[in-house]
This record gives sequence, structure tokens and C-alpha cells, in this order.
Amino acid sequence: HDGVATNRPNNSLDIYLKELGSESPRIVYLINRTIYNTHKWIVKHIGTKRVEEQYLVEGVYSHNNLLYLHTSIKNSYNVPFDVDFVRMKIIDKKVAKQTAIQETVIFPLRAYNFISTVGGNQTERTVFAIDKITIPNDKKLVIELFEKNGGRSQSFVIENEDLLRAEQINELKIK
Repeated sequence: HDGVATNRPNNSLDIYLKELGSESPRIVYLINRTIYNTHKWIVKHIGTKRVEEQYLVEGVYSHNNLLYLHTSIKNSYNVPFDVDFVRMKIIDKKVAKQTAIQETVIFPLRAYNFISTVGGNQTERTVFAIDKITIPNDKKLVIELFEKNGGRSQSFVIENEDLLRAEQINELKIK
């Protein structure tokens, strides 16, 4: 079936996945889709711009034990940008010389509209669902976007204050 409630078999049940905790995968999908389709720009200070490319956070949302990061990639070049991977990690803000760097990798649980290529002069958006996290004051969340066979990589930092100010999602607004 196509996932629409009216086309579900009579004996269907919602399947819960361990990585999503008590959240239904269907609810996570609906929230991701709603954030993507609503396209509200609530965060205006997180992102990076290098020459003709931008990688920005448009919004940070919270629902139950998950955070949703709405990101956009703008490619102003005529050459397409082939996405290799996106890496999210928590690292130390300041690293003293000859000190071991400690990183904690954050794996997205779900991604809505995760694209593999951003065409020339185009903008693409993705919504990532991750576990609810808070970051100690001496650490920061770094999100990196890497290009396949290229050097046009982008990265930006999200501070703990930005995560704590995440917009709460009301289930009644989900479309």
C-alpha cells in the first residue's frame, strides 16, 4: 500500500522501532513532511556560506524525545553539487595543544528529502530527525556536508542555546 491511512490493510499495525523510542515511525514521517512543506524560516543565524554555496539551518524543532533539524543547501554554481554524506558530531569548543580530541558522532534517525545531488543554481532542503540532545557548555554540535570527489565541503556549529530554544511541535498541527 502507499502509506495513506485509507489504503491500509484491515489487519495492519503500527510498527515501533527501537531507535525511535516510544515514537511511531508514522508520526516521525508526518512531522518531517509537515516541517518540510511548511517551510518556516525560524532560525536565521546558523549556517555557512562559501563563495557561491550556502548550507543553513532553517529551523530546530522538538517533539517528545526527538529533535528535528530543517536544513537547506543552496548551490549558485552551474556545476551540480553531489552530496557524499552529512556528519553530525559533538566536539570540544577549545582544544589545548597535545590534548586528545573527544568526538561523539550523532546519527540521524530519519531524513526527509535527503538528496544526493543539488543541481546548478538550485536549492534543496532536508529535515533530519535525531535523538534529543543537550550539549555541555564546553562542547558544540558540528554539522558537516561533504561533496563526492570534490572540495566544496561545508560545516557549521549549533550551540546548546539553539537546541534549548527548539520550537515545540503540537501534534494537532501535523498535516
